[in-house]
Amino acid sequence: MDLNIHNRKLFLGSFLAVEVTGLLAVIMTIAWVFQFKGGVVHKEGMGIDFNWHPILMTLGLIFLYGNGALIYRVIPPKNESHKLGLKIGHAVLMMVAFIVMVIGLQAAFDSHNLSDPPKPNLYTLHSWVGIIAAMLFGAQWVLGFSAFLFPKFSPEIRSLLLPFHQYFGSSILCLAVAAALLGHLEKAIWSNKVYALKGPESMLVNFIGVFLILFVMGVTFLLSKFSKEDPEKRRDS
Repeated sequence: MDLNIHNRKLFLGSFLAVEVTGLLAVIMTIAWVFQFKGGVVHKEGMGIDFNWHPILMTLGLIFLYGNGALIYRVIPPKNESHKLGLKIGHAVLMMVAFIVMVIGLQAAFDSHNLSDPPKPNLYTLHSWVGIIAAMLFGAQWVLGFSAFLFPKFSPEIRSLLLPFHQYFGSSILCLAVAAALLGHLEKAIWSNKVYALKGPESMLVNFIGVFLILFVMGVTFLLSKFSKEDPEKRRDS
């Protein structure tokens, strides 16, 4: 049996399994924040509450980003006008993911800059990996929009850029999950002195990490192993 996006039952079944792991990671992150970290509260003069950071980064830079990358597989383009609509949808979904990510980043910077006294920024490996993923995402979106949507580069340049666009698309998702794993663990250990006792919070954070890993493995598998070639057109030729 060929792994092909036009084998809709196989592809959509695989996609659904991947979606479940991503949704569980987002839901469990929200549960962790509200059950163990005090939820999200607005404090005057403190900017965006830090607890929005893990929620929005998981939602934007991982779940929405992963789904944006899969849009051409979930909805195979039928013709050029349909493909243009998918390109616009891809760009819009990625822009939403980017905006959510930026708000999540602002929550982290506000929690440091508006503290009394202020805390230093960007000194942990988590922050380095996360900011690299965020900067690459921004560059990827701008270049992708310019090259493939508007003003749209020549066919020769687009064909040259496409493999890089695809590669860095998957790489950014992997970096985002790596940053999330480091960040979840960092926050859990710093704020939970009995993490080693394998209590409810420890197990919840570990399972969030497992589902994040399963999600990125699933997305990259769907992107790399399911062919987009229509077998009907291949037979006709």
